[in-house]
Amino acid sequence: MGSSLSELLKRKDMPIIVSLPENDLKLAQAAIEAGADALKFHINVFHRASGNEFKSLATYKEFFNQVRSSFKGPLGTVIGDDIEKVKQVDIEQLSEVGFDYYSLYAKDIPSTVLKQNVLASTVAVDNTFSTGQLKAIESFGMEAIELSVVRKEDYGKSLNFADMITYQDYRNSTDLPLIVPSQKKLVPEDLTVLKEIGINAVMLGTVTVGTTAESIYQTVSMFQKHNQNISIAQG
Repeated sequence: MGSSLSELLKRKDMPIIVSLPENDLKLAQAAIEAGADALKFHINVFHRASGNEFKSLATYKEFFNQVRSSFKGPLGTVIGDDIEKVKQVDIEQLSEVGFDYYSLYAKDIPSTVLKQNVLASTVAVDNTFSTGQLKAIESFGMEAIELSVVRKEDYGKSLNFADMITYQDYRNSTDLPLIVPSQKKLVPEDLTVLKEIGINAVMLGTVTVGTTAESIYQTVSMFQKHNQNISIAQG
């Protein structure tokens, strides 16, 4: 098993999680070679940003084993896009192929998955969640919260001050680690202000890294180069 998500989220720089648009070895290898700190995959999901339909765990077992053998950082997966699909997934099998944590929207987490202790748990919240609800999440053993709070009509636009205020409001409302996914088209310079807000990691997905091995490698490399400056500033 790789290093834990909790250890990653305690780092002084801005860890880069890469959410891959396909379960494809070339794409995964490009992210790894560019310095991704963690990887996130999907099963049982229609992925809106990439337009891809992800199948069951059985379809990708060999692929996940290959990735785990070449990458020691945390591996996460979205288990499904519907609670009934999630209930059919064997959490033990996810651990066996190398996953460290799962990522799900709150509406898709059944009690069986909430109470399991095989994988670390992260929950995604949308813009309907109040700051008070964010505080309540602390009672349920979550490792981190993913702030998937950008409205659909704003996907792919540049990060702006209004977004930063929203993230700061959520940061002020919980002590749990916060992950910002690239629903907006993030640029490396955004890492500095997100770190100042208190965000613990960014997750770069299709909107920012694109869909090819070349674009993933180039983009993640640029973000990690900027990350080195954050590390120096943090001492």
